Amino acid sequence: MLKRVLPAVVRFLVVAGFCTGAAMASGTRMADEPAEGPADEKAGADSFVVSPRLDAVMARRSVRDVVIAPDGSRIAFTVFENAFDDDTDRTQLWVVAASGTPPRQLTFADKPVGEVAWTADSRSLAFMRDGRLHLIDPAGGEARQATDTLKDAGNLQFSADGAYLYYLSETGDDTQAGKKSEARKERYGDYTVVRSDGGYRHLWRIALDDTGLPEGEPEQLTDGRAFSIVDYTLSPDGGRIAFSTWPSPRLVDLLKGRLYLMPAAGGEPALLDDSPGYKSAPVWRADMGAVAYTNGEGFAEYSDIVIRPLDGAPARVIDMTVHDPALLWFEGDVLRYSASERTDRALFERDVRRDRTRRISRDGDYVFLPSVSRDGSAFAARLASRTGLEEVALLAAKGRKRRILSDFSAQLDGIDLPAQELIRWTGDDGLEIEAVLTRPAGFEEGRAYPLYVLTHGGPVGTDRPLAAASPRSIYAPEVLAAEGGGALVLQVNYRGSAGYGQAFQTSNRRNLGLGPARDIIAGVTKLIADGLVDENRIACLGWSQGGHISAMLSTYSTLCTAAIMGAGISDWRTYYYNTDITQFTTQYFRATPLEDDAVYAKTSPVTYIDRAETPVLIQHGENDRRVPIANAYQFRQLLRDKGVPADMVVYAGMGHGPRKPKTRRAIAEHALLWMRHHLFGAEAPDFVAPVPPVEE
Repeated sequence: MLKRVLPAVVRFLVVAGFCTGAAMASGTRMADEPAEGPADEKAGADSFVVSPRLDAVMARRSVRDVVIAPDGSRIAFTVFENAFDDDTDRTQLWVVAASGTPPRQLTFADKPVGEVAWTADSRSLAFMRDGRLHLIDPAGGEARQATDTLKDAGNLQFSADGAYLYYLSETGDDTQAGKKSEARKERYGDYTVVRSDGGYRHLWRIALDDTGLPEGEPEQLTDGRAFSIVDYTLSPDGGRIAFSTWPSPRLVDLLKGRLYLMPAAGGEPALLDDSPGYKSAPVWRADMGAVAYTNGEGFAEYSDIVIRPLDGAPARVIDMTVHDPALLWFEGDVLRYSASERTDRALFERDVRRDRTRRISRDGDYVFLPSVSRDGSAFAARLASRTGLEEVALLAAKGRKRRILSDFSAQLDGIDLPAQELIRWTGDDGLEIEAVLTRPAGFEEGRAYPLYVLTHGGPVGTDRPLAAASPRSIYAPEVLAAEGGGALVLQVNYRGSAGYGQAFQTSNRRNLGLGPARDIIAGVTKLIADGLVDENRIACLGWSQGGHISAMLSTYSTLCTAAIMGAGISDWRTYYYNTDITQFTTQYFRATPLEDDAVYAKTSPVTYIDRAETPVLIQHGENDRRVPIANAYQFRQLLRDKGVPADMVVYAGMGHGPRKPKTRRAIAEHALLWMRHHLFGAEAPDFVAPVPPVEE
């Protein structure tokens, strides 16, 4: 996992892949392009072009992780690009001085850089690549592979004195558990015992020599199957470790979190909190007299802040109903955290004694994945704006000062970005619903446009009015807005979306899919009444929960001219019995299918199959455990039995979302071709042989 910067349960859903729709649908615009077919049908796959705009988006580079040095002097960050030559998500390590000198690229190998951490003295960078630990001087030079004994490590943290590197890893092969696993494999080969197998993550450390390189053998500090560690934090003086756990490494146990305290040298962990909920990584108070962390008791609930003194005094729980916080810093009576506020993402400061909260980042700045310096005076983060790509930024904890340290937005020079605006309406039960409406470049008043209803996943995702598309996008609003000579894109923050308060986020309980679909129908009906939308050319699409809602729109209503269900749920009962996160449904529906089949049926697209008329493209990963592929096959067959056009594409080796550039491109181009056929009358797509062969 990344450093803890999102609310606990929401962050888990994102990392686990349940919010992919939101992440994959963020948007940047270019000039108009033709709606129909390839723009240039040269021979061969490499020159085959479906959308110049999509190609331009996928060719961009974007900032990923941002890590500030402990002394605040420099910021390390990774840069992502789609590497089509070897079909990998390539990331390279860069560094920039806080003073604002030009950034410097540190790594150039084809293998992607993984997790990054600064050494305690801020003089060196450690990073994982190809499962191995490497060290590099931020001034430049060759990266050194540190050791072969430290493999597949995560959550790297250096002790304050620089004597040790701590990390999380599964139990080693030389332990008793590892030997038992090898013996089983030797006799029987590979098999999996469902919800019993799994690598338990434990805490390790390795000593460092005078040059900062690991020496000797790693030391395992926790072991056994009593718990699997999710995250941990070293105390400022390096003497103690606070860590959060699940009872197993399986997702079904994520709401059974516990918090422990242990000496940094190892020993028997002391249980601090075994109350129900997902517990974030603890943040130490500067004087080390207490830790603060968040605890979320359910998928829909906001996480409360827990302040736990370490002298045995009772803990204080701060009920959070406006912000779902990701804690960053704790000193005296002041807690600093990041949180969403409607479509904004910002930094906040809370005086816990006076119960007062204020925003400390600028209005108009969207702050993602912040990293804090040792003294808490500065943050480094990915900073987004409405008209540019995300940048590396340095933000002061006080005074709202900030410095932009990169220029990724230079990739947009000469590009005509369409306008975005926030619109609102009242749903059929009185809820206020907000959405992002994208208008194409050259928008003409009085014209009724084709509409793409692009729905985020989660459901605890948030669509924001950000103009620039990530190269990791599949359904990018900017690409859709250029289709058909110009189209509108509507991204609805339906009931249950994040950022609108606890009451709104829980308003889709026992109403998944159906309630959000009705929110969307109300918004589209308004746009049609306002004369903005051609009601005969409406496409509905989304991924994960967004795919589920799009499927619901395709059967429950006749709103959509065509639809795409990307990794979506067609039947909540099928989902419940097959997913790796079973309690998601019992959290939202408050029952199993055996206890209340009616609520599962009411919220499932398959229930309304007799109404279905909308052609549907189903896109799904072969190895999706989050939304198992049985949902896709079931929906396809029901639609075909009803006589409704339905195509299904299964992406080989893919889980809940794409992790390779060519798969990303395939999903995006398949979607464009499907919608061009049904909205604009283009030739029906041939998914079996879509690319002209190479001419000899």
